[in-house]
Amino acid sequence: MFATSRRDFLKGAASAAAMGTGVSPGGAGARAAETITAVEWGGNYIDTMKKIAASQSDVAINWQLHAGGSIAILPKIKATWPKHGIDLLTGWDVSWQTIAKEGWAAPVTVEQVPNISDVPQKLLVKDSAGNVINIPRTISALYWWYREDLVPFEITKLEDLLDPRLKGKICWPVPSLNSNLQAVSFALHKGGNERNMEPAWDFLKQLARSGNIGRVAIADTDTTTSITSGETWVTFSAGTAANRIGQNFKLKYLSKAPSQSGFKTFVFHEGWCVLKEGRTDAAFKFANFALRPENNEHFNRSIGGVPVNAKAKPSDDVRHMSFNNEEMERYVYIPDWAYISQEVNAWNKRWEREIQPLL
Repeated sequence: MFATSRRDFLKGAASAAAMGTGVSPGGAGARAAETITAVEWGGNYIDTMKKIAASQSDVAINWQLHAGGSIAILPKIKATWPKHGIDLLTGWDVSWQTIAKEGWAAPVTVEQVPNISDVPQKLLVKDSAGNVINIPRTISALYWWYREDLVPFEITKLEDLLDPRLKGKICWPVPSLNSNLQAVSFALHKGGNERNMEPAWDFLKQLARSGNIGRVAIADTDTTTSITSGETWVTFSAGTAANRIGQNFKLKYLSKAPSQSGFKTFVFHEGWCVLKEGRTDAAFKFANFALRPENNEHFNRSIGGVPVNAKAKPSDDVRHMSFNNEEMERYVYIPDWAYISQEVNAWNKRWEREIQPLL
C-alpha cells in the first residue's frame, strides 16, 4: 500500500517576500542555546509547528511565512545568496529541484538527523554529488475537490467546471501555487502534458471567459478562506488543506475519480531543507526533533497529511488519499518535477498576459 495525503488577487502577481510571525522559544522557562530562522506555511502548519517547537529547549525559532507558493521565495534566496538569512526552509518536490541545482542545501546525514533512518529512502532527494538535501515530513497529494453541500449537481468531469451553475464559484490558484498542476490536469485531459500545455491554456481561457472563476488564490490560506466562507465551492489544492476543511464541511474528493473524468491526482512530499551559510547545526537539531515519531504523527494529524516516519501512525481521515499499486496506475500522475520547476515562472507570466485580463 502506498499512502499519500502540499498553495484576493485578481490583477497582481505573487510576491516573493516572506512575512514575519515572531519567535518561538524553547520549553517554558528555558533559554535556547541558539536562534534560527525558519520559513513555514501558514494556518495549521505554523500553528502546529510552533507547538512542537515550544516542547523543546535547544533551539529558538524566528518564524517566517511563505508569501505565495513555496517556490516564490527561491528567486529572493538567489538574489541575496549567500546572505539569505534563512536556516530552515519548507518546500516540496519542485523546490528541491531548484535547490539541488543551485547547490544551496547543506547535506543531510543520519548523524545529523538520526530520525531520517525511519523515513522511506525513495523520499530522499539527492543533488548531483549524491548528497541528500531534504528532510521529508509529510506525504501528500494535489487534486480537485468541492463543497458537496453547496454544489447543486454532481461534478463528474472537467468540462463540468464550465457549467453556468458554477458562476463565480471556482477558486483558481495562480501558477506559482501547486506549480500549476491544476492546469496540467487540463492538459492531460485534452491530450497534452506538462511539456505540451497548449490544450490547457485553451481550456483555461474558456473557463476564464465563462465567469466561473470567482476567486484567484495566491496562497493556501486564500483557498481555505474562500471555500470555508462559501464564497467559492470548487478548487484544486493539496490534500492537507482539503482534509482539514473536510472535518467541518461535506466535501467531495475527486482524488479517485474515473480516468475519463480528467481529474488526476498528483503525489508529492513536503519537508525541510537546511540552507548553507547559516546556523546549520541548530537547524538540523530542530528538524530531527520535529521528525520524532510522536511529533511527526501529531503534525500530520493536525494538517491532514500522512506522516513519513515509519513509527508514526497515519490518521483514518486520509483513506481517500491512500493508493495501492493498481490505484496508483489508475488515478495518479507523477509529473516531471525538474521540468516543471523550470517552467513555473514562464507560466506565471503567461497567466498574467493571457488569462488574467479575461477575469
